[in-house]
Amino acid sequence: MVAPDVFTPRALYDGQAIAYAPRELALANNGSGTFNVRLGENRAAELGARGTYQIRFTLTLGEQVDAKHVYDLIRERKTSTRALVATNLIQLIMRQGPNMHHTNNGRAHFTGNEKITLPNSGLELWRGTFLSVRPTMGKMILNVDTCSAAVYQSGPLIAICMQKLRLRDARELDLGERDPRFKTLEKFLKGLRMKVKTGGGRSRTQTIRGLVANAGEFSFWKDDTVEMTVADYFYQTHNIRLQYPGIIGVRLTPDSSPRKDVVPLELCELEFGQLFKRKLPDELTADMVRFSAMRPQERLRKIQAAAKETGGYDFVRESGMHMDINPMRIDAKLLDVPQLHFANLQKPLDITNGAWNVVRQRFTNPAKMKYWIVVSFVNNIDQGAIAQRMTSGGASLLKSCQNLEISPTPLIKARANPHDAAGVLYQSARQYSKQIGVPDDNDNFDLFLGQLMVIVILPTNAAGIRSAVKYWGDVKQGVATQCIRESKFDKANDQYWNNIALKINARLGGTNFFSTSEALKEIKSEPFMIMGADVGHPGPGVQKPSVTGIVYSYDQNATRYVALTGIQPPRVEQIVDLKKYVYRAINSFAVKNNGPPARLIFYRDGISEGEFNKVAAIEIGDIKEALVKVYKDNTVPANKPLPLLTYIVVGKRHHAVFFPGDQQGADPRNGNALAGSLIDSGITHPAVRDFYLQSHAAIQGTSRSSHYVVLHDENWNFNMKRVQQISYTLCYNYAKATRSVSIPAPVYSGMLSWNVPHRPQRQGARLRRQHHHRLGLFHYLGHEQVAKRLPARPQKTF
Repeated sequence: MVAPDVFTPRALYDGQAIAYAPRELALANNGSGTFNVRLGENRAAELGARGTYQIRFTLTLGEQVDAKHVYDLIRERKTSTRALVATNLIQLIMRQGPNMHHTNNGRAHFTGNEKITLPNSGLELWRGTFLSVRPTMGKMILNVDTCSAAVYQSGPLIAICMQKLRLRDARELDLGERDPRFKTLEKFLKGLRMKVKTGGGRSRTQTIRGLVANAGEFSFWKDDTVEMTVADYFYQTHNIRLQYPGIIGVRLTPDSSPRKDVVPLELCELEFGQLFKRKLPDELTADMVRFSAMRPQERLRKIQAAAKETGGYDFVRESGMHMDINPMRIDAKLLDVPQLHFANLQKPLDITNGAWNVVRQRFTNPAKMKYWIVVSFVNNIDQGAIAQRMTSGGASLLKSCQNLEISPTPLIKARANPHDAAGVLYQSARQYSKQIGVPDDNDNFDLFLGQLMVIVILPTNAAGIRSAVKYWGDVKQGVATQCIRESKFDKANDQYWNNIALKINARLGGTNFFSTSEALKEIKSEPFMIMGADVGHPGPGVQKPSVTGIVYSYDQNATRYVALTGIQPPRVEQIVDLKKYVYRAINSFAVKNNGPPARLIFYRDGISEGEFNKVAAIEIGDIKEALVKVYKDNTVPANKPLPLLTYIVVGKRHHAVFFPGDQQGADPRNGNALAGSLIDSGITHPAVRDFYLQSHAAIQGTSRSSHYVVLHDENWNFNMKRVQQISYTLCYNYAKATRSVSIPAPVYSGMLSWNVPHRPQRQGARLRRQHHHRLGLFHYLGHEQVAKRLPARPQKTF
C-alpha cells in the first residue's frame, strides 16, 4: 500500500471522482495531497516513469456521511440528498471487494470460474454475480442475482484470430488492408489490452490501436538513424526469429501518430477477463439464452453462495455492517385470471398457469386473406414442397386459415435470390397482380398491396434477409409480411400453423381474441385509451439516432393498436416529441370513436429509478400539454374535462428474483412461481408506489417478474389493486401468443415498433403511410386504414 499511514484503514473509491474514508485523511497540505502510484505495486513511484499515475486528493466541503441518514428514506419516506449519499456509500462497501479482485462492469463481477467458449467467435460466456443495495420500508436490503456476460477469449492472439476467421493455417492471416477479414479483425480487437512476450519471462501490457498488413516486413527508423524491419528488430534486439513474418501485426500507436509502433501477432497474448461491450451478434443470442437459463433451485443456491461470499470481504467487515445472508421471506398474492374470449358468443377459455389452447377456436374478428404469395429464399425447398405444406388438406396454412376467407391459390416462388430480397418481393407482387387481373396502374396496384399478405421462408441465420423483407413491407410498400424459419417449416404441424394464423390475422387488421376483468369492465363504461412507449438506443460505439416507439389503442377491448415511430438524438431517454405523438393519437382516436377518450393509461418502458424525477416528470407534463392543445384546437367545450391520466413505468431490467416458499405456489413442471404472482410489500420502495408482477409462466429457466412504478394516477387515485388488475389483464392481449406475456401488450408493441427497420426515405406516393407500421404482433389497425382515418392537419373532430 502506498502511504499506509494515510490510508489505514482503507478508503473506498467510487470509480469516478469521489473517495470515502472512515476517518479524515492525514493530508499535510491543508486537506490535500498528491501521490504517484504504479498499478500493481505497493510502493510510491517516480513521477514521469513509465506506467506511473498521479492521484490528487482534496478534502470536500460536504458533511460526514452517517449510515443512519438512510432513515430519511426507509422510515420517513423522504428522498433526501444525504439519504442518497448514504445509500451509495453502502452500495460501494458491498461492491468494492469483489470489483477489486474480479472482472466487473461496476454493478456485477465475473470470476471466470463458470464459463463456456463460443466457437468461431473469439468470445466466451461468463457467469457472474450482480449486487445492489436497495431501500425498503424499515431496512436496507441486498439484492443478489446471477448474471452473464460475453468476454473476450484470452491467450495467444494468433490463435484467437484464426478461430475468429475459421482458419487452419496461420499463414492464411496474410491479409491486405482492403480485405474484409482484415477490417473484421481490426474492429473486433481495437481497444483491447494485451501482453507482448519478448522472451526471458519478460512482457509488457499494451493497448491494440489497430492492425498492420505484412507486419514482419514493416520498416521503421530505429533511433532515427537506422532503417530496419520489424522482423529484423526482434531478431537483433530479443533474439526472436519470427515464424510468420508475412502475416498481420498489431499497431500500438493511434491512427494520427506520425510514427507507427508495430509488433508481430505471434508475440501477442490477450489479457484475461476483458468484457465484450458491444451488441452480441445475433447468431450467438441463443447460446447466451441457454447459458443464462437456470432452474429456480439451482439459481437460488448460487445466489445464497454469492451472498455468503459478499459478507466475507474485508471492506464489509471493516465497515461494521451486519448482514443476514438468508433469503427474505415475503408474502405474495395470486391475482384472479382474466377471462379470455375468441368468438364473442363462445364461453371463456380454460387457462392453466397463463396458457391456453386455440384448437377449434374462431377469431373474434377474422380478416380477409384475399391475396397472398409465398416466397422462399431457401435453396433446398422446392415449389412442390411449399405447395404441399401451404395448401394441402392435411396440416397446412390453408387449413388453419379457413375462417380468414383465404384464397386457395397463392403465387409460390421457390429458391429466390436472397441478395435482392426487395426486388424479388416487388416482382412477385407485380406478377401476382397481373395473374389475378389487377389493372396496371399505380392506384390499383397500391390498393392491391394493401390487401396482400406475403409469406417468406427464411434460411437459418438470415437476419439480413429478414431486415430487408420487413423494410420493404413495413416501411417502403405498406405490405403485410410473415416470416417463417426453415427449421420450423420442415417440422410444421397443426399447432404451428394455428400459431402462424394468429399472426397473419393480426397483421391483416383482424382481432384474434380479447381478455377482460372487473377492472377493465369498470373503465369500459367510458371511452379509454391505452398507450405504450419506449425508446430504443444504438449499441455501444454505434453512431445512430435513438428510435422512439409509441402505440395507442382505439377499441374498447384494448386489443387493436396503431404504432407511431420517430427518431431523436442518440441515447436521449426522454421522448422528445411526445407532445406531438399524444396530440396525434388523441385526434385519431376521436375520429374513430366520435370523441376523445375519457381515460388515458400510459405505460412507459425503459426509465430507470434515477430518471423518475427528470424524464418521467417532463413526460407527464408533455402529455398534459398535448391534451390541453388538442382540446383547444378542436374547440372542446370548457366544461368537458380532460382525459384522466395514469402514468406507469414498467421495467424488466431489474434483478429481484422470487422463488415459491412451498409447492402450493409453484409450477409443478419447473418449480417457478405461478403466473399471476404479485409482490406488493416487503421489498417495495419506500418513496414510490410500486409492485412486482410475475404475469407469465417461464418456458425455460427462472421466471422474471416485471416491476411497475405508478408515478401519476388520476384514474384510481393510487388504488393499486385496480392498476394491478388492468396490468395483468393486458398481459393476456398479446395477439401472436397462446400464453400470457411478461409485460402488458402495449409495452411490447412500443418496443417492437422501434425495431421496424429505419432507413433514409425516398419521396413517393407509397410513403404517405410511413409512420404507421403494421407490426402485427398485436391487433393493429393496418396503416392503409390509418391513412384514411387520420386527419392530414388539425381538425375539429370532437
